[in-house]
Amino acid sequence: AKRREQFRPAATRGSVLYFSIVEMSLVNVMYQTSLVQFLQLFMGSMEEAEKASLASKRVSNIIETMTYMTYRYVNRGLYEKDKLTFVLLVTMKILVTAGHLKSSAVPVFLRGGAALDINNVRKKPFKWMSDDAWLNLVQLCESIMFYSNLIGDMISNENVWKRWYEDNRPEELSVPDYEQKLIDQTDIGPFLKLLLIRCLRVDRSILMCKEFIRNTSVMGPAFVEPVTDTIEMVYEEMKPDVPVIFLLSRGSDPTDGIIELCRKKKLPAPAVISLGEGQEPVALKAINAGVVNGTWVLLQNCELGLGLMFEMEAVINKLKGNMDPNFRLFITALPHPEFPLGLLQMCSKVTNDPPSGLRAGLLRSFTPGVMIDQDRLERVETPQWRQLLFALCFLHSIVQERRKFGPLGWCVPYEYSNGDLQSCMLFLEKHLYNGEISWETFQYMVSDVQYGGKITDSLDVRLFRTYTKEWLTEKTCEEG
Repeated sequence: AKRREQFRPAATRGSVLYFSIVEMSLVNVMYQTSLVQFLQLFMGSMEEAEKASLASKRVSNIIETMTYMTYRYVNRGLYEKDKLTFVLLVTMKILVTAGHLKSSAVPVFLRGGAALDINNVRKKPFKWMSDDAWLNLVQLCESIMFYSNLIGDMISNENVWKRWYEDNRPEELSVPDYEQKLIDQTDIGPFLKLLLIRCLRVDRSILMCKEFIRNTSVMGPAFVEPVTDTIEMVYEEMKPDVPVIFLLSRGSDPTDGIIELCRKKKLPAPAVISLGEGQEPVALKAINAGVVNGTWVLLQNCELGLGLMFEMEAVINKLKGNMDPNFRLFITALPHPEFPLGLLQMCSKVTNDPPSGLRAGLLRSFTPGVMIDQDRLERVETPQWRQLLFALCFLHSIVQERRKFGPLGWCVPYEYSNGDLQSCMLFLEKHLYNGEISWETFQYMVSDVQYGGKITDSLDVRLFRTYTKEWLTEKTCEEG
C-alpha cells in the first residue's frame, strides 16, 4: 500500500487532465473524448515514460510524459482558436490542485473588475488610465493578497508605472516595484504577472497567456510551440475499427491529402462519398466492401447525413470481427449540435485549419507530408526555385493571417486553402522547366488566377497584386 501511495501524484495528474478534456466539450460539442480513449493514453504514458529506479523519479517521468501525450492527442482535434484555451485550462487546474494557486484567483483572471461600478469605487487618481483598467486594478488589489498595496505603490512611483502602462509591449518589460517579488514566487510568479497584464493591458493578455504557460514549471515551452500533425502521422496511429473524424473549417479539406497518402502507400484509391440525399446506401456499400478488401473509405460532409452517423457506431461494432487490417474509415464534418455522441467518443478527432501565427504557418508549409518535403525542394536544380518556394509560403501565411483581423484584413473573408498554394507551386515548377521566368506572368497567375480567382472586392484585388509585385520579383532571389 505504501508503494502504491507513491504513485498517487500520477493518478491526480490523470484526473486533472481527464476533467480538463471533458470540460472542453462545453466549448464545442464536437470535442468529445471518452474515458476509454483517455485510459489508453494513461496506460500508454506509463509504457512510454523513461524508467527509473527511484519511485519519485519514475512518477515524475510518468507525469511529464502523460501530460505531453494527452496535450498532443487532444490538441490535434481542437480548432486553432481553442488550442490555447485547453492548455491554459490544464495549467490552471494543475496549479489549483497542487495548492499553489487559490481557486478564488481564477475569477479575477476571467472577469477582472467587470462586476464593479466606476461610481461606487475609490476615485481614480490617474488620468492616463482607462476606467476599465482602474476597475480591474481595484478588483485585483481586493482579491489578491500579493497586490494588496499595488495602488499605493503606483501612486508613489507614478511616472515609471505610466511608462510601463503605455508601452507597446509591457509584458516584455520589468514590472516596476514588483519584478524581484515575482521572481521569488517560483510556483505562481508567471500567473501573478499574467493577472497584472490582464487587468491593466487586456489587449496583451493572449500573448501573456503563452508566456505564462512557457514559464510555468509544471508546463514549459513545448506546450506553446507550434506543432503540425500530418495526415501520415494520423494514419500511423489509426486502427481499422477506430475511424478518424476531420473537423472542417473554412478553407480546410483533407481530401487531397488522404488521396495522396493512399497513392504513396501504393494502395487502391479510396472510395470518396459526399453525403447528402440518397447517399447513405452508397456509403454503407463502400464501407462493407472496404472492410472485406482492405481499402479506404472517405465520407465527406457527414453533418448532412446524420441518419447514417447514428447507425455508424453499431455498423462498426458489427463488422469489427471481420475487418481487413488495411481498412481505414475517414469522416469529414462541420460541427453540428446533433452529431451522435457515441460516434464522437469512439473516433479520433483531427482539425485541419491553418495554424495561428506567421511562424507557425511557415513551419506547417515546410512540414513533410503537408506541402513541401525534400523531394519537392530538389525537383528544380536552381537556387531560384527554393527561394521562390519560400516566398510563396510566406505570401500564403500572410494572407491567411490577415483573416483574423476581420474587415481590416480582408474586406471579404476568403477561403484561402493549401490547394491555392499547391497550384502556385505547380505553376512555378512547370514555368521554370520551360526556361527563364517571366515575372509578370508569374505575378499575374498568383494574384489574379490561383488566389485571385476567388477575390471579389476591388480593394482586396489591389492588395494582393501589391503583395505579388513586392515579393514575387527578381529582388527576392538576390543575395542579402
